[in-house]
Amino acid sequence: MGASLAMAIRQNVPGAIIAGYDHPEVMEVALKKHIIDRQINAWPNDCHNAEIIFLATPQKFILQHLKDLAGVVSEKTIVTDLGSTKEVVYQLLKDLHFPGHFIGGHPMTGAEKSGINAANPLLYENALYVLTTQGTMDPVVGQKLLPLLKSIKAHILIMDPGVHDQIVAVISHLPQIVAIALVRLAGQKNSADHPYFDLAAGGFRDLTRIASSSSDIWSDIFAFNGKNIEATLGEFIDILGQFKNNINQLGGELRKAVHIRNQIPAKGKGFLFPLTEVMVYVPDQVGVIAKISTVLANSHIDIRDIELLKIREREGGVFRLAFGSLDEAEQAIKVLESINYQASIKE
Repeated sequence: MGASLAMAIRQNVPGAIIAGYDHPEVMEVALKKHIIDRQINAWPNDCHNAEIIFLATPQKFILQHLKDLAGVVSEKTIVTDLGSTKEVVYQLLKDLHFPGHFIGGHPMTGAEKSGINAANPLLYENALYVLTTQGTMDPVVGQKLLPLLKSIKAHILIMDPGVHDQIVAVISHLPQIVAIALVRLAGQKNSADHPYFDLAAGGFRDLTRIASSSSDIWSDIFAFNGKNIEATLGEFIDILGQFKNNINQLGGELRKAVHIRNQIPAKGKGFLFPLTEVMVYVPDQVGVIAKISTVLANSHIDIRDIELLKIREREGGVFRLAFGSLDEAEQAIKVLESINYQASIKE
């Protein structure tokens, strides 16, 4: 997350000087790939004159870093984090009498793989970036941090830290637990005579993709947002119990689920700003992605997001393309059909 952020800033903020602090082997890669300009050698003292500090570490280290910085940063410095839980951070800040300008941050984006070699400068583009504040927005944050985040094309949403933690317990932390539980269940049952994994495609893979995420990061999240996660798990277990007791009568629940899910805006990363999605059916051939991107680029049509939904060897598959407007999507369909690709607006 930190390396991706540094790369995004590098691409979109000319003249920015980026310093980094991490394990020596990580710093070696960061310098070699020009992700950062220089290494911070003396932590935290070298951060005294920093304009903005991003803490992109597991939650327990964020808390320790804030303690380290409390006696170092100036009153002009903005400090923010990329952690998934916020109340615990603000509780600490009350005791620290923090001299800088702190605001909690939680970019609602990520990837299955972690580490500097998985860094991607496009990770934040069109992603929802939550900022948490108790009360009104700090003017210094509004003048400096907000323009920076907008420059990397993130979409900003501001909310109370307690409300944030309640929401992510349902829409982020619970799904992680469900994915882990499903993988465990299938793993316990998988054997030569019962090849569960051989059949684990489609829905199972989609539902459990996040089970590949960093165990260190998620262990911290479960610990620091435990109160909200426990409450959410209790509610979820109650619902599962109801389903179990009425397994032959779930037609109403299925219809209700379709109705509720259809209320979720069909939007881009973070579900904040609308994107129109197009389904493209393609043959299994070398160069398909290049052909799609080239023909659309030649027509000055910007692909905001792209995902391969499924593909069968020698049969082809389906790409989901996202565009900034319905008009762009309709233009894209015409262009794709001109090269004999079947395409349609996703319902």
